[in-house]
Amino acid sequence: VEAMLGVAPANPLHLGSIAGIIARGATHMGLSHKALLRNAPDCDGQGICCFGCPTGAKRSTDVSYVPAALNKGAQLVTGARVDFVDIVAGRARGVTARVGDPALGDKRPRIRVKAEAVIVAGGTLLTPLLLEQSKACLSSGMLGKNLSIHPATKVMALFDEPVESWKGIPQSYAIDHFADEGLMFEGGSLPFDVAALGVLWTGHRFMEVMEKFPYLATFGFMIQEKSRGSVHRGPHGRPLIFYRLRDDDTRRLQRGVEILCEVYQAAGARRIFPFVAGHDEATTKEELARLKASRIGPGDFDMAAFHPLGTCRIGTDPARSCLGPDHEAHDVENLFVCDGSAVPSSLGVNPQMTIMAMALRAAEIVDARLG
Repeated sequence: VEAMLGVAPANPLHLGSIAGIIARGATHMGLSHKALLRNAPDCDGQGICCFGCPTGAKRSTDVSYVPAALNKGAQLVTGARVDFVDIVAGRARGVTARVGDPALGDKRPRIRVKAEAVIVAGGTLLTPLLLEQSKACLSSGMLGKNLSIHPATKVMALFDEPVESWKGIPQSYAIDHFADEGLMFEGGSLPFDVAALGVLWTGHRFMEVMEKFPYLATFGFMIQEKSRGSVHRGPHGRPLIFYRLRDDDTRRLQRGVEILCEVYQAAGARRIFPFVAGHDEATTKEELARLKASRIGPGDFDMAAFHPLGTCRIGTDPARSCLGPDHEAHDVENLFVCDGSAVPSSLGVNPQMTIMAMALRAAEIVDARLG
């Protein structure tokens, strides 16, 4: 997978000033840090990855696996919404879908695809809904449960030196020193409009910070959580998500904020904004000490979440998992699930390589099975 996607360490020319700042602070504290691996071998550092690569340098599936599949004879149908997997006598035999303008509802033309095997890859939030509607993967009672989301937050800081975070890769650098504790620090550069969304204040205070945007640094982290949630069918068929953050994961988030404030302090930040309720700044050692002494609740963080996983997990016990180790559903023959929902646990790292490697392995199994 790494060879297919051209994975390599990020080009030092495009790491952005934030990488040097984080490296300086982490080195002063004796922490392990490094440039992140990326799947963009021809990146020219325009720094707007969050809006899509303007040059096609990022080896996303639209320029890698999909063209390769088409070259091998695959047929691609776009604008189709699968209603359910067709299951006959306990075996997947194809899918039924509707095509055209979603506003037409049931008036859209219906297509039916017959197949010897069906692979579902709708993602952690939507795959369980499709399988439930298809009456598949229901025997264990685990479908839609075991949801992990990599809870995450950030800390911003103002420096005397220019940061110019519109220059460089949005996700370029990492502190991996605390990975065994379930803490992974990652970040880089942000365009002005994306950074502005992350400043929680309004009015004069918001303007005061954003007027200094050329000197504003942003870095964040995610946790390998023990907490779990679930996804259900909500209004209009949309996913309805339930998730409760455990106390130990809340403490892990607080420790991550404290560490990142210390890294900024070691790097020489003028002002540090942890975005934690009751702690507007952690610039001085006294402010940081007060933060550390506080009992912070889950709702006190500026929270985000990424990489949902686990809602159709693989496992060897059919009573506790939806899929076998080969990604085939325990209760439906030749129905395979190859997306983040199959990953059985929170990984603590960005899961792209894991998901794609598991999918490639499953593809080899399906190929051998079908002959």
